[in-house]
Amino acid sequence: LGAAEYGKWMEDLEKVRGLCAWFVGARPEEIAFVRNTSHGLSLVAGGLDWKSGDNVVTTDAEYPSNIYPWMMLKDRGVELRLVPGARKKPPGLDDFARRIDSRTRLLAVSHVEFSTGCRFDLKALSDLAHSKGALLCVDAIQGLGVHPVDVERQGIDFLSADEKPVMIFQTYR
Repeated sequence: LGAAEYGKWMEDLEKVRGLCAWFVGARPEEIAFVRNTSHGLSLVAGGLDWKSGDNVVTTDAEYPSNIYPWMMLKDRGVELRLVPGARKKPPGLDDFARRIDSRTRLLAVSHVEFSTGCRFDLKALSDLAHSKGALLCVDAIQGLGVHPVDVERQGIDFLSADEKPVMIFQTYR
């Protein structure tokens, strides 16, 4: 669609926003279109009012796009705390709880870890984070569409995922 069809384009955009919201249990006004998952996570990292002494908790098995934004906060005095051993054994709630304290601002996890396939109980993690005054940020790219996500019911504060390529198989005669 060209500029002459801008109104139609905006109408279609809002339809897509509504479908995305329905898909993840959000409200349409909570959906933002970003370039990719990494961009969405970087917006969260850059958008919070960090204070020196704050910390972010994640695992040592995270994909780089869910590590680098938090590492970049070091210059602002934000500590990155990694739950170790996540590539060998999926971390439990206690493993996360041992690293979360009153200065934890964010718990950042992938819904499904790219390197291990471990799938986290997002509701349990959000309950843990919220009980300590922290927020939950989820990289959902590995599991969205395969495993249901409902940001409202699961207590997810930030969720980032981009579209996945679609492979079409066509039968040739």
